[in-house]
Parts: sequence; structure tokens; C-alpha cells
Amino acid sequence: MKWHTINYLFGEGFKGFWRNRMMAVASIATIMLCLIILGISYSIVKNVEYIMVQIEQQMGITVYISDEYTPENIKQIYTQIQEIPNVIDVEYITPDDALRSFAGSDLALYDKFKNDNPLPASFEIEVNRIENQAQVVSVLKEVPGLEVRFLKSETETFFQLNQSIQIFSGVIIVALIGIALLLITNTIKLTVYVRKKEIGIMKYIGATDAFIRIPFLIEGLSIGILGGMIPIFVVYNLYACAEKMLTPNLSQIFSGIQLITSMSIITELIPLFMGIGVTISAVGSILAIHKYLKV
Repeated sequence: MKWHTINYLFGEGFKGFWRNRMMAVASIATIMLCLIILGISYSIVKNVEYIMVQIEQQMGITVYISDEYTPENIKQIYTQIQEIPNVIDVEYITPDDALRSFAGSDLALYDKFKNDNPLPASFEIEVNRIENQAQVVSVLKEVPGLEVRFLKSETETFFQLNQSIQIFSGVIIVALIGIALLLITNTIKLTVYVRKKEIGIMKYIGATDAFIRIPFLIEGLSIGILGGMIPIFVVYNLYACAEKMLTPNLSQIFSGIQLITSMSIITELIPLFMGIGVTISAVGSILAIHKYLKV
């Protein structure tokens, strides 16, 4: 294809965009709204998953060790626990470590019990996924002399909540993409209808199908690109404000819990927004031209 032909096709695409700028702006605004909602939903889902991972790390399994065990027995049990599937970390807590943690900054309390420590030694066990805790616990209970403690009901509730959020968010995201695709298709159909007479003349004088389609495709891509770029800045600023407001409150409710940084979120959203914007505009344009014009 010659340069002047390429220049003409792009020129026609941009002219079509400008000629139908009111419809184009309406389409861009609609795509923007869909992507902003999508971005907000995505940010919420990713942060819920991120917070859940952090909570998972705090919802470990505690195994109390009988006083009858010798240091050699404890070492063997430590190795045995490490070999259990889905266990990613095991920490041995001595009775003195447990007392120091319990007493905290109260040195008088520590001094009172350090020579007659009532707290047993224990293992703090971290599992790769919270849904695997029950399986690990069943293995640990087979070892004599161990007392296993874990938050069974809280763990099950947490796992069910995580699954529900993933399913719900998936449905929302798919629905929003479908809505955006429908909108861009209808917009191109309207544009094609306005220029139907012009297209008929082009076909009459022998213009190829590709020659007629490309300007509409360029027009649709322009809508998709603009509709994808603008929400990036909107969502970034909204998320940055939310992050600034929510982080201190979360730290008070859950110790050590953090949100994903705004830069990390927007880094993930840039290719997502641009990919969705370009894809739905391209698919929408092709569907509209193929179905409506039959060229």
C-alpha cells in the first residue's frame, strides 16, 4: 500500500471522527465510565485479595509441645513438620520466647514468671493457602504429645468469603466488558448510517471492501484509545486519594495490613485499559461494518 493511500485512509478516519464528534464524545464518555467502574472494581478485588493474603499469614497454626519431649525429639518433630505438604514455614518458640511475647513491655510480669514459666514450647506453622490448613492439622494431630490450635470456623468463613469475592468480581468485569463492546458497536453503526450514501458512491466507483472498512476501523480505534487513556488518570487519582485515607484506618484495625500502592495498581491497569479499549473498539467496528454494511 502506497504512502499517499495510507495517509488518505487515516485522514478519512480522523475526519469521520471529527465529523461525528458528538457521537464520538458520547462513546468515549461511555467507555470511560465503563473502564472507570472496571478500574475501581479491579482495585477493590486486588486489594481484598492482597489483604486476605496478609491475613492468611497471620492466621497460622500453633502446635504446643509436651514437656516430656527432649531437645532431640523436638528437632525430629520440627523436621517432620517441614516435610508436610503445603507447609511453607515453621518457627520454634521456646517457653522463654512465649513469655517475653506475652509480657510485652511489662518487665515486672516477665520477672515474676521467668523462673516458673507456665507457658509451653510451641511451633508456629504457616501454610501456603488458608484452605489447606485443615489438611495440615489432620496430619499434625497424628503426632502424639502435640496440641494443635487453629481458628477453624474463622478459616472456613475466610475461605468462603474469598471464593465469593472472586466469583462476584469476575461476573462484574465480564458484564462491563460486554456493555462496552455493545456501546462501541452501536456507535460505529450510527456513524456508518450517517455516511451510508457516501459509502454507496465509493462502492459504485469500485472501492474495495478494505478501502471502505479501514477508515471506520481507524475511527473506532481512535474512540477506543481515547476512551482507554483518560480513565487511567482518573482511576490513578481516585485510588491515590482512597489509599491516603484508608491506610491509617486499616493499620488500626489490622496490625501490619497494607494496601497495594497506587503506582502498582496503575501499572497493572495501563495495559488492561488500553488493551480493552483497543480490542472492543476494533471488534465493535468490525462487527458493525460487517453486519450493517455487508461489505
